[in-house]
Amino acid sequence: MRRLTVVQLLPALASGGVERSTLEVAEALVKGGHRSVVVSAGGPMVAPLLAGGSEHLNLDVGRKSLASLRHVSSLRRLFAELQPDIVHARSRLPAWLAYLALGNAFPPRPHVVTTGHGLNSPGFYSGVMCRGERVICVSETVREHVLAHWPRTDPDRLTVIERGIDAATFSNATGSTPAP
Repeated sequence: MRRLTVVQLLPALASGGVERSTLEVAEALVKGGHRSVVVSAGGPMVAPLLAGGSEHLNLDVGRKSLASLRHVSSLRRLFAELQPDIVHARSRLPAWLAYLALGNAFPPRPHVVTTGHGLNSPGFYSGVMCRGERVICVSETVREHVLAHWPRTDPDRLTVIERGIDAATFSNATGSTPAP
Protein backbone atom coordinates (compact mmCIF):
# COMPACT_ATOMS: atom_id res chain seq x y z
CA MET A 1 0.00 0.00 0.00
CA ARG A 2 1.28 3.44 -0.92
CA ARG A 3 1.25 6.08 1.82
CA LEU A 4 -1.04 8.95 0.84
CA THR A 5 -0.83 12.59 1.89
CA VAL A 6 -4.26 14.09 2.45
CA VAL A 7 -4.78 17.80 3.16
CA GLN A 8 -8.12 18.86 4.64
CA LEU A 9 -9.08 22.55 4.61
CA LEU A 10 -11.70 24.15 6.83
CA PRO A 11 -12.19 27.55 8.48
CA ALA A 12 -11.33 26.59 12.07
CA LEU A 13 -11.24 23.73 14.54
CA ALA A 14 -13.64 25.16 17.11
CA SER A 15 -16.70 22.87 17.36
CA GLY A 16 -19.36 21.37 15.17
CA GLY A 17 -20.03 18.65 12.65
CA VAL A 18 -17.51 19.81 10.04
CA GLU A 19 -14.79 19.84 12.67
CA ARG A 20 -15.70 16.46 14.20
CA SER A 21 -15.81 14.89 10.76
CA THR A 22 -12.39 16.37 9.99
CA LEU A 23 -10.93 14.81 13.13
CA GLU A 24 -12.57 11.45 12.39
CA VAL A 25 -11.17 11.36 8.87
CA ALA A 26 -7.76 12.50 10.11
CA GLU A 27 -7.72 9.73 12.73
CA ALA A 28 -8.71 7.10 10.17
CA LEU A 29 -5.98 8.29 7.79
CA VAL A 30 -3.28 8.09 10.46
CA LYS A 31 -4.48 4.66 11.61
CA GLY A 32 -4.30 3.56 7.97
CA GLY A 33 -0.66 4.64 7.75
CA HIS A 34 -1.26 7.82 5.77
CA ARG A 35 -0.15 11.42 6.32
CA SER A 36 -2.95 13.68 7.52
CA VAL A 37 -2.52 17.46 7.31
CA VAL A 38 -5.25 19.89 8.35
CA VAL A 39 -5.21 23.57 7.40
CA SER A 40 -7.38 25.93 9.47
CA ALA A 41 -7.29 29.00 11.70
CA GLY A 42 -6.89 26.69 14.69
CA GLY A 43 -9.05 26.33 17.77
CA PRO A 44 -9.62 24.01 20.71
CA MET A 45 -9.82 20.88 18.55
CA VAL A 46 -6.21 21.24 17.35
CA ALA A 47 -4.89 19.48 20.46
CA PRO A 48 -6.84 16.24 19.88
CA LEU A 49 -5.97 16.41 16.17
CA LEU A 50 -2.26 16.54 16.97
CA ALA A 51 -2.60 13.89 19.68
CA GLY A 52 -4.07 11.60 17.03
CA GLY A 53 -0.95 11.91 14.88
CA SER A 54 -2.09 14.49 12.32
CA GLU A 55 -0.34 17.72 11.46
CA HIS A 56 -1.95 21.15 11.66
CA LEU A 57 -1.00 24.27 9.71
CA ASN A 58 -2.45 27.48 11.03
CA LEU A 59 -3.81 29.54 8.15
CA ASP A 60 -7.03 31.54 8.32
CA VAL A 61 -8.65 30.13 5.18
CA GLY A 62 -12.17 30.80 6.39
CA ARG A 63 -12.35 34.56 6.89
CA LYS A 64 -14.85 35.90 4.36
CA SER A 65 -12.86 38.87 3.16
CA LEU A 66 -11.01 39.82 0.00
CA ALA A 67 -7.88 39.83 2.16
CA SER A 68 -8.19 36.04 2.30
CA LEU A 69 -6.95 35.91 -1.28
CA ARG A 70 -3.47 36.49 0.13
CA HIS A 71 -3.56 32.85 1.29
CA VAL A 72 -3.63 31.56 -2.30
CA SER A 73 0.15 31.91 -2.63
CA SER A 74 0.70 30.30 0.79
CA LEU A 75 -1.48 27.36 -0.19
CA ARG A 76 0.28 27.10 -3.55
CA ARG A 77 3.64 26.82 -1.75
CA LEU A 78 2.18 24.37 0.75
CA PHE A 79 0.77 22.13 -1.99
CA ALA A 80 4.07 22.26 -3.89
CA GLU A 81 5.95 21.25 -0.74
CA LEU A 82 3.58 18.53 0.47
CA GLN A 83 2.67 17.12 -2.97
CA PRO A 84 -0.69 15.94 -1.60
CA ASP A 85 -2.50 13.05 -3.21
CA ILE A 86 -5.86 14.44 -2.09
CA VAL A 87 -7.03 17.95 -1.17
CA HIS A 88 -10.31 17.82 0.74
CA ALA A 89 -12.17 21.14 1.04
CA ARG A 90 -14.88 21.18 3.69
CA SER A 91 -16.20 24.72 3.33
CA ARG A 92 -16.79 27.21 0.54
CA LEU A 93 -14.04 29.78 1.06
CA PRO A 94 -11.35 27.15 1.71
CA ALA A 95 -12.54 25.39 -1.46
CA TRP A 96 -12.19 28.58 -3.51
CA LEU A 97 -8.72 29.25 -2.11
CA ALA A 98 -7.65 25.66 -2.83
CA TYR A 99 -8.90 25.82 -6.42
CA LEU A 100 -7.13 29.11 -7.02
CA ALA A 101 -3.93 27.76 -5.45
CA LEU A 102 -3.99 24.55 -7.45
CA GLY A 103 -4.67 26.22 -10.78
CA ASN A 104 -2.95 24.28 -13.56
CA ALA A 105 0.50 24.43 -12.01
CA PHE A 106 0.62 21.09 -10.29
CA PRO A 107 1.59 18.03 -12.24
CA PRO A 108 0.52 15.62 -10.97
CA ARG A 109 -2.53 17.50 -9.75
CA PRO A 110 -3.94 16.14 -6.51
CA HIS A 111 -7.41 14.71 -6.49
CA VAL A 112 -9.92 17.20 -5.10
CA VAL A 113 -12.74 16.14 -2.81
CA THR A 114 -15.38 18.43 -1.33
CA THR A 115 -17.96 17.77 1.36
CA GLY A 116 -21.37 19.39 1.43
CA HIS A 117 -22.19 19.56 5.12
CA GLY A 118 -25.44 21.50 4.73
CA LEU A 119 -27.88 23.24 2.44
CA ASN A 120 -25.71 26.04 1.08
CA SER A 121 -27.44 28.99 -0.54
CA PRO A 122 -27.80 28.48 -4.30
CA GLY A 123 -25.47 30.41 -6.54
CA PHE A 124 -21.99 30.69 -7.96
CA TYR A 125 -20.15 31.09 -4.64
CA SER A 126 -21.61 27.91 -3.13
CA GLY A 127 -21.26 26.04 -6.40
CA VAL A 128 -17.57 25.52 -5.71
CA MET A 129 -18.58 22.70 -3.39
CA CYS A 130 -19.84 20.79 -6.46
CA ARG A 131 -16.51 21.00 -8.28
CA GLY A 132 -14.74 18.17 -6.48
CA GLU A 133 -13.85 15.06 -8.44
CA ARG A 134 -15.85 13.44 -5.68
CA VAL A 135 -18.47 15.32 -3.69
CA ILE A 136 -19.45 13.88 -0.33
CA CYS A 137 -22.98 14.71 0.79
CA VAL A 138 -23.71 14.17 4.48
CA SER A 139 -27.31 13.17 3.78
CA GLU A 140 -29.65 12.31 0.96
CA THR A 141 -31.25 15.72 1.56
CA VAL A 142 -27.94 17.46 0.82
CA ARG A 143 -27.52 15.33 -2.32
CA GLU A 144 -31.00 16.30 -3.54
CA HIS A 145 -30.27 19.97 -2.75
CA VAL A 146 -27.06 19.85 -4.79
CA LEU A 147 -28.77 18.27 -7.78
CA ALA A 148 -31.71 20.71 -7.60
CA HIS A 149 -29.59 23.87 -7.38
CA TRP A 150 -26.51 22.88 -9.41
CA PRO A 151 -28.10 20.70 -12.12
CA ARG A 152 -24.87 20.48 -14.14
CA THR A 153 -23.33 18.43 -11.34
CA ASP A 154 -22.74 14.85 -12.46
CA PRO A 155 -24.76 12.69 -10.03
CA ASP A 156 -22.14 9.94 -10.35
CA ARG A 157 -19.61 12.19 -8.55
CA LEU A 158 -21.90 12.50 -5.52
CA THR A 159 -21.57 10.04 -2.67
CA VAL A 160 -23.79 10.10 0.39
CA ILE A 161 -21.91 9.36 3.60
CA GLU A 162 -24.45 10.01 6.31
CA ARG A 163 -23.35 11.86 9.38
CA GLY A 164 -24.76 11.21 12.79
CA ILE A 165 -23.81 11.75 16.38
CA ASP A 166 -21.98 9.62 18.89
CA ALA A 167 -24.72 8.95 21.44
CA ALA A 168 -22.12 8.21 24.13
CA THR A 169 -20.51 11.61 23.62
CA PHE A 170 -23.73 13.59 23.22
CA SER A 171 -26.09 12.20 25.82
CA ASN A 172 -28.92 14.34 27.22
CA ALA A 173 -28.81 16.05 30.61
CA THR A 174 -30.29 13.05 32.46
CA GLY A 175 -27.35 10.91 31.46
CA SER A 176 -29.36 8.58 29.24
CA THR A 177 -28.65 8.28 25.58
CA PRO A 178 -31.16 9.52 23.01
CA ALA A 179 -33.48 6.99 21.39
CA PRO A 180 -32.41 5.89 17.90
